[in-house]
Formats: sequence, structure tokens, C-alpha cells
Amino acid sequence: MEKSPTDKSALRNRIKQLRAKILPEEKALWDRMLCSRFLELADRSGLLDGRPIYLYMDIRNEAGTWEIFRALKERNIPAAFPRTIGKSLVFSLAAGKEEMEKGAMGIWEPKAFLPPVKEETSLVVVPGVAFDTKGRRLGYGGGYYDRFFASEPDHVKWGLAYDLQMEEELQTEPWDQQMDAVITPGRIFFRESGEEKGGCI
Repeated sequence: MEKSPTDKSALRNRIKQLRAKILPEEKALWDRMLCSRFLELADRSGLLDGRPIYLYMDIRNEAGTWEIFRALKERNIPAAFPRTIGKSLVFSLAAGKEEMEKGAMGIWEPKAFLPPVKEETSLVVVPGVAFDTKGRRLGYGGGYYDRFFASEPDHVKWGLAYDLQMEEELQTEPWDQQMDAVITPGRIFFRESGEEKGGCI
């Protein structure tokens, strides 16, 4: 049965409430685990090849990307971050928070003088409110990433989430973009099979 907008709103509120209860020490541990799983999967997938990796800056207890960003810098792999222009996302390379400023909704984004980067086969790490085992994603309702991937469809798309954000099955709209993989601290799920991998991958 198709879920209504009210159902999506209720799920968003429930997950946000769960995230608000995450303790700082839990978040720090989970973010390190996310980084470890991300790097191993990216290496096995041949995606640590010097192409920019598109990240986001986490806020309000989202799955953290700072550990991943630091690890990429150690490997001399550039990272690009999104900036909103109207209803669109534009990604620019940034070396750190010194090249970023708070933009829409208090989200850190690259300063306007930084030129956009366009690498249409790069890995994009995608935030979300919730994901399911087949890579379906519930976003925040703005449609920014859906429009971005509709215009640049050849990116590899990985969702990043804490285990409490995983649902058995999400109802999606035809325009919703599906992730190729979803990485959590405890598990990795793949779009093709919904296969769950835990422990060492």
C-alpha cells in the first residue's frame, strides 16, 4: 500500500527524535566505524583512484563525514561539498572548514568563490533521514539530490547512515534516486540484492 505524505512526515520525525538522543561518545564511535567501512569498500570498488569524492558536512547528528574527510586528505584524494543555488546543488572542492561557510538551514557549504567541480562518474556520499535494505532513501523533502542525480546520472551513489535509520522497506516516488549501497557502522547493504554484509567486508 502506498504511503501518504503524512506517513513520511511521521517517519522523518521519529528518526530525527532518535538521532537527537545519540550521545557524543556514541556518535564518535559510529563515525569511526563508518569511516573504516567506507574506506574498505571504496578501495575494493576501485574508487580511491584520485577522482574527487563528493561528501556532505553533517549536522544535527547525521551520520558523520568528518573522519572520512580527514582520511581522504591523508590519501591526497580531493573532496567536494555541495552548495545550494536556488533549487540546485553545485559541488566545489574544499580543503576544510576554513573554505566553508554556513548556508541554507545552517549547513556548512563551500564559499561562493570556489569554482564548481564536475566529475560525473565520481562517488557521491548521500545523507538521508532513512534508508532501506535495497538502497531506497527518504530525504528531507527538498528533492536536491534527486534533481542532482537526474542531471548527472552516472555517479556512484552511497548512502551513509546509522543503524537506527535503517527500515525494512521504504515507499518511494518514481523520481526518488536509489543508492547503489548503504553503509552503516554495523552493516552494508547493496542495491542489487539487498545483501547484508557485517563484520569484515
